[in-house]
Amino acid sequence: MPTTLSKKQAVIIIAGVVLVVVIGALIFMNLRPAATNQSSIKLTVWGTEDANNFKNIFSAFPYATVTYVQKDPATYDADLLSALAAGTGPDVFEMSNRDLPKMQAVLAPLPAAYAANFNMLTLQNDFPDVVAQDFSAGTSSIYGLPLSIDTLAMVYNKDLFNSAGIAVPPKTWDGFDADIAKLRQVNAQGQLTQAAAAIGGSTASIANAPDLLSLLMLQNGTPMTNDAVTAATFASTANAAPGIAAFNFYLQFANAGSPYYTWSDGMGDSTADFVAGKVAVIFAYQADLAAIKAKAPFLNFGVAPMPQATGATVAVNYPKYDGFVAAKAGQVSAAWSFILYLTTTPGNGTIYQEASGKPPALRTDIAADLTDPNLAVFASQALTSKSWHEPDDAKVQAAFDAAIRSAASGATDPATALGIAQSSITALYLSAQ
Repeated sequence: MPTTLSKKQAVIIIAGVVLVVVIGALIFMNLRPAATNQSSIKLTVWGTEDANNFKNIFSAFPYATVTYVQKDPATYDADLLSALAAGTGPDVFEMSNRDLPKMQAVLAPLPAAYAANFNMLTLQNDFPDVVAQDFSAGTSSIYGLPLSIDTLAMVYNKDLFNSAGIAVPPKTWDGFDADIAKLRQVNAQGQLTQAAAAIGGSTASIANAPDLLSLLMLQNGTPMTNDAVTAATFASTANAAPGIAAFNFYLQFANAGSPYYTWSDGMGDSTADFVAGKVAVIFAYQADLAAIKAKAPFLNFGVAPMPQATGATVAVNYPKYDGFVAAKAGQVSAAWSFILYLTTTPGNGTIYQEASGKPPALRTDIAADLTDPNLAVFASQALTSKSWHEPDDAKVQAAFDAAIRSAASGATDPATALGIAQSSITALYLSAQ
């Protein structure tokens, strides 16, 4: 039979409900960063991208007014370091995935107060493995999060492939080698008139040459540093076999005596040659494609995954992307509230992608783009990306480039050239200690 509550019982129940609601509200407020309760907060964000890529996302952030400052890429690093040193830097800024070792001293990691909502486990579940590799650097701290992950891919001229009778781009480097003779053309004097691929040269002709070399080393299982990350080891006695093998493999394509000869720095800029139909394959990032389309809007080209080692059970790809980080001298709590909102809120990745055309970073967005004809290659490669702890990316690039130039010219043998690069990079680790 139904029972009727007494007035006293009703009051007790109502009081209990109110108490539960109040406690719940207090818990919720406690979990949010203190800074997010202050709508008067003003955050400054620096980057090099078009402001329109972020306009709709930034304006919807509820806990602060966000001002985005678009900087010139050519002077970005210098301007940023100067502003941070002067105490006039931004609260949040974009930083390359390779720059944590160089910039860590001026960065504020994710505050411990956020651990209940976002931590290393969340990072690994929400983003590809390489993000933890790049933005935690082996520590338990998180220093940044990305909106996009770009990777090196094989960009090929479909018309030249069709003319050579190559129906499907090679999936392995052995298959790539086999296609060289089909794509390469030489004149009666043995000079290249059409290159199969831009590979084997230095940055004098191939902008991404050092990245290609790093990728080949990683694909070949080369230990790039020691376990303590205090020295480079890719050319050391114990590790010389995979590192030197990868270096020799790269150099063969610019060796006129090799059966796979197909490139030299004397051919000029590889992207310009690709646009002109003088080379069938270049290795580029998604960010490089806009320039190709602008210069040759009717060029019939495709994008294929990077070739992998024959028999490899795990693919290895090479990333290049930016993450958003918080300046130690800025409004740290509010900055991280914004970074988490920007990079992990469902839907923001899609808004950013539609505005910028860039590949995604969140696993959920990657899954949605695996069938997108424009982004599928880059989305899937983000999942298998691998990088290594570079002490200073610009100086590492210079060391690898010098090794390529020295060995390709015959000034030194490959092992010696790579050893010099290793010594230069180890010196960078030592100077940072």
